[in-house]
Amino acid sequence: MTTELERSAFLADLTSKDRRIGRILLTLPLGALAALVAGIIAGGVVFFAFAVLSGDPGAGDRLMQATRDPAVLASSLTFSLFVFCILAAANGAMALAFTAVGAGLMTRRLRSYFTAAPRFRWRLMLAGLVLFAAIGAPLYLGLTLLDPTSAKPPILTQVSTLPGRLAYALATTVLLLIAAAAEELVFRGWLLKLTAAFLRRPWPLLILNGLLFAAIHMDPNLDAFLVRMAMGMGLGWMTLRLGGIEFAIGAHAANNILILLLVRPMTLTDPPHAFEPSSLVVAPLMLLAFITLAEVVVRVGPLRRWTRAEIAST
Repeated sequence: MTTELERSAFLADLTSKDRRIGRILLTLPLGALAALVAGIIAGGVVFFAFAVLSGDPGAGDRLMQATRDPAVLASSLTFSLFVFCILAAANGAMALAFTAVGAGLMTRRLRSYFTAAPRFRWRLMLAGLVLFAAIGAPLYLGLTLLDPTSAKPPILTQVSTLPGRLAYALATTVLLLIAAAAEELVFRGWLLKLTAAFLRRPWPLLILNGLLFAAIHMDPNLDAFLVRMAMGMGLGWMTLRLGGIEFAIGAHAANNILILLLVRPMTLTDPPHAFEPSSLVVAPLMLLAFITLAEVVVRVGPLRRWTRAEIAST
C-alpha cells in the first residue's frame, strides 16, 4: 500500500523546482505577512458586522470579552457563533493568502495545493464529512453519555428550541468546514507537498506532517498532542491516497463538528491536565479509522465513481 502512496497523483507534479531552498525560505516571512494582513481584515469585517447588526452600543466590548473568557464564550449562542465566524473568516483568509504567496514563489497554480483533479471535488469532501460523522457520532455521543462527569451535549445546552438547535448545527457545520479547509490547505496541501519534494517515503512524510500539525496547536497536554498527531497522519494518508485534500477537509470538519455538538462547547485554550492513558488507544484507532475511510472510497467502485476519486488509481 505504501507503493500507492508513493505514486500518489497529488505528488505527481513535483519537480526539482520544488526544492528551491531560497524560494521556500522566502515564502515563510512573505506568506506570514500576507496571512497576517488577510486575517486582520477578515476578522475585522466579521467583528464589525456582528457589532453593527446587534444594534447594541456595548456589543463590541462583550464580543471582545468573549474571545478572552471561556465562561462568557460558553454562555451564549451569539458569542459562540461570533467566535466560529471569526475563526472561519480569519483562518480561511490567512490560509489562502499564505498559500497563494507560496504558489506564486514556486510558480505553481494555487489549485495544485487543493487537488490533482481538474477541479475541486465537492462530492469527495461531502463523502468525508458524512462517512466520518456516521462512525464518529455514535462514538462521541456514547462516550459523553457514559461518562458521569460529562456535561450534557452542547447541542442541548446552547439552544433550547428545535429550530434553534437546527440553526446552531447548520452554522457549526458550515463555519467549521471553512476552518477545516483552511488547516488542510496549509498542512495537507502546501506543507505535505513541500516536504514530499525532499522526503518522498510515505511513512516518514506522514509522521513529520502529523508532528507539525500537532505542534502548531500548542496544546500543553501530551495526550491531546498524540491524538492530533495521529489525526494529522490520517488526514495526510487521505490526501495522498485520494489525490487531493477534499476528503480530508470533510473528515477533519466532521470530527470538529461532532466535538462541538456532542462533547464540549467552543474553547479557545485548553488548560493543562493529567495525562489520559486512553489516548494511547484513541490515537492509533483514529489513525486506523482515517486510513480505513480512505480505502473504502478507493476500493468501493460506486463510491469511488460518485466522488470522482478515480484519479487516485491512475
